[in-house]
Amino acid sequence: MKVLKMLGIPAILGGILLLLANGSGVPQAVTKAPGEVSHNSCATCHTPVGNYVPTIGLEVLGQDLVKTDNYVPGQSYTVRVKVAGTNNPKSYGFQMACLDSLTNSDRGIWSDLGANVKQQNLTVQQKQRKYLVQSSPKSDGIFTVKWKAPDANVGPIKFYFAGLAVNLTGNTNGDNNIVGQFTLKSPASSSLDNTSISTEPTLFPNPSNGSVSINSPEVAYVIFHSLLGTTDIIQIQNHELSLETLKIGTYIVKFYDKNQRNLGSQKFIKF
Repeated sequence: MKVLKMLGIPAILGGILLLLANGSGVPQAVTKAPGEVSHNSCATCHTPVGNYVPTIGLEVLGQDLVKTDNYVPGQSYTVRVKVAGTNNPKSYGFQMACLDSLTNSDRGIWSDLGANVKQQNLTVQQKQRKYLVQSSPKSDGIFTVKWKAPDANVGPIKFYFAGLAVNLTGNTNGDNNIVGQFTLKSPASSSLDNTSISTEPTLFPNPSNGSVSINSPEVAYVIFHSLLGTTDIIQIQNHELSLETLKIGTYIVKFYDKNQRNLGSQKFIKF
């Protein structure tokens, strides 16, 4: 019996270490940002879920602490994530990434990490990506950090984030999670607006498994030509397209205006 008890000690210690590690940040990407493993979420470990109904939101605040939905290149902002939940969770955790909408690359520089916030590097599709995560659970669910915008206009920038409402019982049962997104629009540029240069239509993010946006208001509909010879026509709704009916695969996308004039093409992948 003593031998069995001794053999059980490493397993117990391993379980404790896993819980402590997760308390200071999930060891995998769970924000649902492009490129992450699609089935990963906080619920991968925190199961069965509890009766909390979590909410999450993100605000970007300018130097005057006024909320904004666009950025100025090189300017610094305060980013604030708020996680809450019904039925009185004991504490909260989060994870966040910031990517541009065209290449899904890390954008901006993080600094002045607030209370219970740390940066972690995770591998996504064989590349390192920066994430912010709780260093330990926070009872008020408010996480803040400074973010400096890129020095140039890189198009829309998206924040992908996940929140977790926890009961602090010492195990992963009874917690519940939620995810969200927030887009910072690219800065307006009168010098560009006054030129005759036109931007070729582009779908982003690419690749994608859900709805995608388009950067040109001239496009009325899009035709997806698959490598298998099939054709799908999708109308534009508020600069977005739903890919719900589009099969997984690689496509040549052609863009058309309301007069059926071709505006360009693009290679696109749905996964």
